[in-house]
Amino acid sequence: MIWSKKNANQLCGHPHIIAPGADHRIRNASPMASLNETPDKWSCRFHAGVSAMILGVCLVLMLGRPNPVSGEPHLKIGVPMGFPPFSYQDEGEKEVRGYSVDIMQILCTHLAVIPHYLVGRPEDLLFALTKGDIDLVIGVAPDLTRRRQTHTMEIIIYVKRHVFVYYPDGPGARAAIQPTKTVIVHGQPHLTTGRPNGSQDFIQARSVKEALMMVNAGLAKEFMDYSDDMATYLIGRYGLQNIRQTGVQMGRFPFTLMISNENQVLKSGLNQALGQAIKTGQLDQVRDKWLGKSYAAFLWEQFAPILMGSLSLAAGLMIFFLVWHISLKRKVTQITRELKISEERYRQLIESSPDMVFLIDRTGKIRMANTSAAEWLNIPEKELIGYDMKQLVTPEDTEKFHLFITHLFSDKMATLEIRLKNKAQKEITVEFLAATLKSTNTPPQLACCFARDLTQRKRMEQELIASERLATIGKMAAGVAHEVNNPIGIILAHTEDLISGELTGSEVEESLNAIRRNAIRAGSITRAILDQASSETAGKTHVDAARTVEACLYFLKPRLKKIIVIQDLTLEIHWIWGDENQLQQMFINLLLNAVESMNGEGTLRVSGTTVTDTVSDRHCIKIEDSGKGVPNKLRTQIFDPFFTRGKTQGVGLGLFVAQRIAAQHGGTICVHDSRLGGAALTVTLPSTSQKTTNEENHAFTDR
Repeated sequence: MIWSKKNANQLCGHPHIIAPGADHRIRNASPMASLNETPDKWSCRFHAGVSAMILGVCLVLMLGRPNPVSGEPHLKIGVPMGFPPFSYQDEGEKEVRGYSVDIMQILCTHLAVIPHYLVGRPEDLLFALTKGDIDLVIGVAPDLTRRRQTHTMEIIIYVKRHVFVYYPDGPGARAAIQPTKTVIVHGQPHLTTGRPNGSQDFIQARSVKEALMMVNAGLAKEFMDYSDDMATYLIGRYGLQNIRQTGVQMGRFPFTLMISNENQVLKSGLNQALGQAIKTGQLDQVRDKWLGKSYAAFLWEQFAPILMGSLSLAAGLMIFFLVWHISLKRKVTQITRELKISEERYRQLIESSPDMVFLIDRTGKIRMANTSAAEWLNIPEKELIGYDMKQLVTPEDTEKFHLFITHLFSDKMATLEIRLKNKAQKEITVEFLAATLKSTNTPPQLACCFARDLTQRKRMEQELIASERLATIGKMAAGVAHEVNNPIGIILAHTEDLISGELTGSEVEESLNAIRRNAIRAGSITRAILDQASSETAGKTHVDAARTVEACLYFLKPRLKKIIVIQDLTLEIHWIWGDENQLQQMFINLLLNAVESMNGEGTLRVSGTTVTDTVSDRHCIKIEDSGKGVPNKLRTQIFDPFFTRGKTQGVGLGLFVAQRIAAQHGGTICVHDSRLGGAALTVTLPSTSQKTTNEENHAFTDR
């Protein structure tokens, strides 16, 4: 019988909420005595039974009345209380919560009915179901008799059983009290499933609070419950310091729905609704909400990434090694074919080169040579293998070649301009460019040398220098004529005085000396012009660079009439080893370039310095002007042949020839900005320690 302090309209009017102010519990609906009854209450059983029967009849009458709240069909559901997280009520709340309630909400939605929840003890709910007072009971573990009397539907779920143990502070307290029983809340089924002694070691408490109090007092060794939220809350609220949560046990729990055997319509509807809820995954969502993920899902979630990763890795490795094996075979075949093609290509590249290519060792012996080398040297390729390069070098350049080999294998790169003799004793000039082959473990033992024949280029350069020399003489023609006319005029005047016979003996001697002096002067000028025009080299000797520059300035004096010349040169200091005629041509070309950049007017400064370091001494002759200067972007081009910039005369060979002469003497020419506002050309030449005075150095300065 269903007993309530309120009428049935209040119970049925709120599908998810127990009627306010109602006891909302089904009490003494069966003849079974409550577990909490004691023998001194047997005298009150009769009065209680009569009262229960009267209230039960009233409740049946009220439940049979039509629902005034809603015309929709409703379903009366019996729910056991105090069974978190399956079904429970929070303190002070009227709403029934839990896994069982959410499951029934889903099924009722599929059945299109409104659920009405009636709470009570499991045995009272089952008795009311057999009497037809309610439609179904959920979350109760029936015995075999009840299963035969009703239709039972089960949903197998795996739930966590949380264990809280008695653990007082201090080892003495733990040794004094050693409880052996396990306490559970009365009415919670399946907590004893899987235990060695079944339910013999269990004691029951009326609530979670009472169970925790028993453990805290040492009356039980542990407490097991399906939910740890409430137990944790109560432990903190009441300060139960002798309790510790030790772990979680997974248990198999059959969640039951019990229906009367006569209600076939509800049975069929629930079967369909349950199948649809399982298919849509709604039951899994409710389980995850209240019970957490299943043990299998928990294990899968924890180890699935590792398992899947391992399987994927193993499969990936197998596929990788298979693909790698196939691709490796293809690559080996392809590389072998490419190596053959590459070898043939490089062989053709070496063989088709017009330059001579040698592979030499540290002793200078040829280990390999191309066809061009065999043709130029007039030696068959087979005979060249093992041939000593020193035998091909002219005797004058043997020492240079020895130093070249030494520098090559020490610096890993070297260049050399040298003369070779072929088998027919024909002499050719070649330029060597060599580099050692890379070796990671040992010092390099071989070097690759490229040799280019410079014989024809040297001939063309000499012809080019000669043509530039003639052009320079043409530019100086007016000044030369003026310089020659002056001494000739003086000679002519003194000759006329002598012819007149009016001179005394001393005057005659003086006139003759003047004639001799000016004749020597004219001869020196003529000889200098011839030296400039000559294509023959006079040979290298010790030359004073400062005196050579002074001679060039004197020679260009007619073109310097409107130019202020500043000389900062010290004689007998800047000694170099070179061809004086070529050095004169180099300085004249540089001076003419400065004069043309100033358009014949401005300031010209010539200075000399000596640079000393640990390697060698060098002399620097700087020629500065106040002309237009040279832009940065053109400074690498002004030494190219036939390069001109705004000139009306000349073909652009002056600076090119000057640079070639400087290079032949082991020097360089560089250009930079001048403090006078124009350009500054600095000639750097190696110094020589021997200082001698050459009479030819005075040729241009003899007045």
